[in-house]
Amino acid sequence: MNSAWKAVLVVVSLSVVHLMSSLVPPNSSEDAPSLPSPSLMNGRLSLLTQFNISTDATLHPYEMSVLIISYHKTGHDLQVDLANILNEAFPSTALRLTDQWGLKSRFRRRRHPESLACARLTLQAGKINVQHAPDLYCSPEILAHILLDVREGSNDESVLDRGTKVVHLVRNPYSMAVSNYHYHAQDPTPESWVLEQNPCQVTYQMDGTNSLYADHVLPALSHHSNAYKTQINEPVVTRTEFDRIASDCLSLFKTKDRLMDANFFEHLMNLDAPEGLRLATAEMMIQGDHNGGDILRMANNIVKFKQADMLVQNSIEYREKGKQLQVFTLSLDDFISQPSLNAMRFFDFIYDKYEGKISQEHKEAVALKYEQSFHEKQHGNSNHITKGKPAILNS
Repeated sequence: MNSAWKAVLVVVSLSVVHLMSSLVPPNSSEDAPSLPSPSLMNGRLSLLTQFNISTDATLHPYEMSVLIISYHKTGHDLQVDLANILNEAFPSTALRLTDQWGLKSRFRRRRHPESLACARLTLQAGKINVQHAPDLYCSPEILAHILLDVREGSNDESVLDRGTKVVHLVRNPYSMAVSNYHYHAQDPTPESWVLEQNPCQVTYQMDGTNSLYADHVLPALSHHSNAYKTQINEPVVTRTEFDRIASDCLSLFKTKDRLMDANFFEHLMNLDAPEGLRLATAEMMIQGDHNGGDILRMANNIVKFKQADMLVQNSIEYREKGKQLQVFTLSLDDFISQPSLNAMRFFDFIYDKYEGKISQEHKEAVALKYEQSFHEKQHGNSNHITKGKPAILNS
């Protein structure tokens, strides 16, 4: 990777990591929860060959909606696992997947109504919703309204609606870029869209109209944003840097004699590693259409959630309604390094109001069972877990 490109990616990575570190949920501490060693947990693990173990016959209502969001290479399998665990491992709470959509994204990813500038997210108290790569380009006021006021059907009147918990699965853009390159530079390709994707397309096609992807993501990322205390001291990416990445992409795609008629996948397979990484990362940065642009989309959404969170905290209207917006930003890198500890952080965020109703021992057992299944998947044949080669970053 050339030095100019690496510098841009490093700056974006540091900016996003800084944003991530500022979003510690209000009910958690910086110190990770401690867990007993697996040897002490063998008795509990033997009970959890399936997750649906209940230590409490009482069904406790769950008074918030839960939304779990991921992006390409930030934890698709993790998103599914976490939603399944909430649905199956804690039957004493009335928190369940939506009946109609289950583990599927209800709304088309990377799309939004042009008039709204945000994806439609219709939530319901007591329900788990998953959504992959949503567009969130609207104002904090509109985003808060979507997350807290727009509800599907009529909730059970016996269940209060206290707002929404968002679990935002993110990743350091540096490791996200490397994982993306290695994932798609496999033969056969695990996803067929790389056979058709134009990685350098910067227009955003929707509803028969074209707009520039930069016009959607740069307002939140290229300016100082102190109004909602988003802690952006410097722009995450500027228009000049965006255009530089697009130009570099064009210099790599269909410019070599042997690749003039080649598709995106064939470029990844035939370019040397540094050039292949540059092309794949450009697609993850500036190609907003279809399956691209998730590095900047993720960064944009971190900012937007922070803005909406601050607005709700300072809103007399939402305070009088008794509604909260709680956003928990979880890094896939942390989950990979310490699965059970970060599973416990996740459970503590979701079930912060259930002290005494869900035992600590039960949460610990489920967390360790998750870690066991993660390591089995890691050493198995999961297409979504790739082993990168960090050495290419030094090229």
